[in-house]
Amino acid sequence: MAEVIEADKLGRIVIPKNIRKELGIKEKTRFILTKRGEGQLLLQKIDVEEMARRLEEELSGTNIDAIVEAMRKEINEKAKTRYPDLSP
Repeated sequence: MAEVIEADKLGRIVIPKNIRKELGIKEKTRFILTKRGEGQLLLQKIDVEEMARRLEEELSGTNIDAIVEAMRKEINEKAKTRYPDLSP
């Protein structure tokens, strides 16, 4: 389905009513807006509750603190390598 729509002077666009209804888009629905190729935007509806549920399910029994600590260590090492002048 394709629709031609137009941005207002503030850059806002309106998603046509039939599409909003079909996708269950209501006030406060959240989206991820991604710039794609030349002149392309991707607007993806997200469900924060569903994302949280899936993350909780997928990470069940995982030590999150250990993962965070390992990621911080890796980031710090990469930063030291890339920006040696900033190291204490």
